[in-house]
Amino acid sequence: MSYITRFGEEFTIPEGKIYLDSATMGKMPVSSLNKMISYYKEINGAAVRSMSQEASAATKVLEVSRNEIKNFFSSSESQVSFFPTREIALTNALFSLDRMKERKIISSILEEHSLLAPAIRVHNTFGTKINYLTIEEEINLFQSIQEKIEREGDIVLLSSLAVTNGVKRDWAGVSKLCKDMGALLFLDISQTIGHEIIDFSENLPDLVISSGCIGALGPQGTAFQITNPEMYEKMDPLLVGGGSIIALEEYLYILEKSDSKFEPGIINVPGIVALSNSLKVLSNIGLEKIQNHEKQLDEILRKELRNIPNITLMEIEGAEYGPIISFGSDKFEAHDVAMILENTKNIISRSGALCSHLFMYEQKYKDLVRISTHLYNSEEDIRILLEVLTEIMTTN
Repeated sequence: MSYITRFGEEFTIPEGKIYLDSATMGKMPVSSLNKMISYYKEINGAAVRSMSQEASAATKVLEVSRNEIKNFFSSSESQVSFFPTREIALTNALFSLDRMKERKIISSILEEHSLLAPAIRVHNTFGTKINYLTIEEEINLFQSIQEKIEREGDIVLLSSLAVTNGVKRDWAGVSKLCKDMGALLFLDISQTIGHEIIDFSENLPDLVISSGCIGALGPQGTAFQITNPEMYEKMDPLLVGGGSIIALEEYLYILEKSDSKFEPGIINVPGIVALSNSLKVLSNIGLEKIQNHEKQLDEILRKELRNIPNITLMEIEGAEYGPIISFGSDKFEAHDVAMILENTKNIISRSGALCSHLFMYEQKYKDLVRISTHLYNSEEDIRILLEVLTEIMTTN
């Protein structure tokens, strides 16, 4: 099979397909797929599970990959732990803190279920108050957050890039604000990683979570969290067992003190190796180059989509945007648009409520189409998309 090549790298997208749903799942470099295959052929061991050569080799590879991921974010003084999904990582984190009944969670209706459902689960368990930022409050984000923080220990739970409509947050500024006010910042970077430089050397939020298979272009099942040392010490993991335990008595267990404190069960080492390779690919291409490329695509998309009849972009005046665009149609349901795009030109998009019901309740449309680009998309991809949309939206 022939795959798409961009910036000198081959990606797991067949030639002839236009993939515009990277906000759901990114497409891996073929080299990362080959790294997984090599691991299974050459090592195929369970890390920290025995003293066998297989297990020792797996553990060594795991720790090398962990350090490479730290280096990618310039976050050597932090802890990196791996989970199957970011939803598990976030739920574990929220249930690993004390005094949750006294805390308040501040989030936004622009967030998707992956962030909001774990927060609601905490509310239903402890009675923790949740306060949602409205679309209007996103315009003056710092002031809105400042007004909602009531006490030390309150948690601000946001993504760096809203998956609903592509609004980009100044996460570093939010992090500084939270530190000044004694609040905690839990930040999801799933949609930003791989699209621009993220440097945590001077400003690391209390907790960072990310899916490995979205912007990072790793395989499924490779989510991770990054914690600063202070937060790491505060958290008593909800999920325990397996390699996270170093001793256990009848009614007592003692946790590891390393990054694997949060890693019960058998860790997906081949997936983590592939994720680490994908981050190397992104670094070698150059994240600034990728960001500039996607900015050009976004400018073309937004300008032309605004001129197509029967399409309304989900935009907030004055907001900064990343490589995600969502729109409603006055002519077709979103799923119909997505099917027409795929059936006519093999264009893959996302359609529906976008796993974001609170956001959808504020819209006049019951469903939306979402377009999300990555480095493997080209101006030709965008031109073909715009031609098809123009045709279907203007034809009687």
